[in-house]
Amino acid sequence: MIPATPAQQRRLLDLQRVDSAIHKLRYRRANLPEQKALDDNAETLARVTSEYATARDRLDRLSTQQRRHEAEIATVDSRRKSEEGRMYSGLIRSEKEVDALRAELSSLRARKGDLEDALIEIMEQVEDLESLVATLKERHGELTGAVAALTEARDHAATDIDAELRERAAERDAVAKELPGEVLEYYEELRARKDGVGVAELQGRTCAGCRLELTQIELEDVRADSAEGLARCEQCGRILVLV
Repeated sequence: MIPATPAQQRRLLDLQRVDSAIHKLRYRRANLPEQKALDDNAETLARVTSEYATARDRLDRLSTQQRRHEAEIATVDSRRKSEEGRMYSGLIRSEKEVDALRAELSSLRARKGDLEDALIEIMEQVEDLESLVATLKERHGELTGAVAALTEARDHAATDIDAELRERAAERDAVAKELPGEVLEYYEELRARKDGVGVAELQGRTCAGCRLELTQIELEDVRADSAEGLARCEQCGRILVLV
């Protein structure tokens, strides 16, 4: 049995009341309507941010491809014009050279056509992506503003709760300092295993922790144990305090 005076046991019950109040306050704060709205908008903002970044990255890659195709088309076209100039300059007299030049020009025209077809496809994709990026940018801005506003609303709504939490935390520290370390450690261990309630008041013959009634023998044992130290409920294992 862990030794504790009746006065210390009553203070332990006070500590439990404070901890229960803190738990309720934290639950209220975590479940504010403003917090729920904030969480929903923050989740949507994270998704839109990811989609926006992906779309911009893809647009950058396609824009780079577009510039490369445009540069290659310009190079092919410049070469084609140069070769056509040679062909019609009258300087080439060999039929074999003329045939080779005609084949080269045909190949250049075909290459240019292929590049232009690919460029048109890329430009269509760029146009679609630019529209998507613009839409996502606007949506991202709207959600960023909404999250900022909701954060402010949440913080405003939580002001009173936070103030009470600070008061309760100070009260808890004051009560905890009055208790022996062994008693406090045992209480914390029980509270962690018993859904936040490690000590309960004995109300008549009923444990306020589990709401079960003690037998006459159990009741006598609790009364005897509590005279010198911490008594426990035989049903739920919580510390029982007589008041």
